[in-house]
Amino acid sequence: MSEELATVVAIDGQYAWVECERRSACSGCHQQSNCGTGTVAKAFPMKQQRLRVVLTAEVSVGQQVRLGIPQASILRGAALVYVLPLFCLLAGALLGQLWLAPLLAGGEGITILSCLLGGLIGFSLVRYFSTRLDQGAYGPRMLGVVLHTRNLS
Repeated sequence: MSEELATVVAIDGQYAWVECERRSACSGCHQQSNCGTGTVAKAFPMKQQRLRVVLTAEVSVGQQVRLGIPQASILRGAALVYVLPLFCLLAGALLGQLWLAPLLAGGEGITILSCLLGGLIGFSLVRYFSTRLDQGAYGPRMLGVVLHTRNLS
């Protein structure tokens, strides 16, 4: 489970709107001072991301909560975003090469166009599925409220 801390900014019925800092992977890497990518990541400011999560505990505005996303959801989401468009792109190229080019007596242009059309269909499918899977198993879940301890010394 990947976890992140977030701050509650609003409560809307059985949902809470939370904000967390969007960080690059470079912020946790030990080689960031020696890496060009780490230098570029430092040049861009951190952004706040606002998310809507289902309330699983009683919270108030300003409290910090722990959010989590299961690893399986991350892997399935990555497969959806990366593999589906690539598969459609290759299917379009194969369809164009084996079926459309001989049918229309065309050359590589038809194969290239069908490849691009397949990629466009793949990205459209990702957009369609991503809006449907937003808060399902792929969305973040509230794991609990962060309790601050007082220092008695």
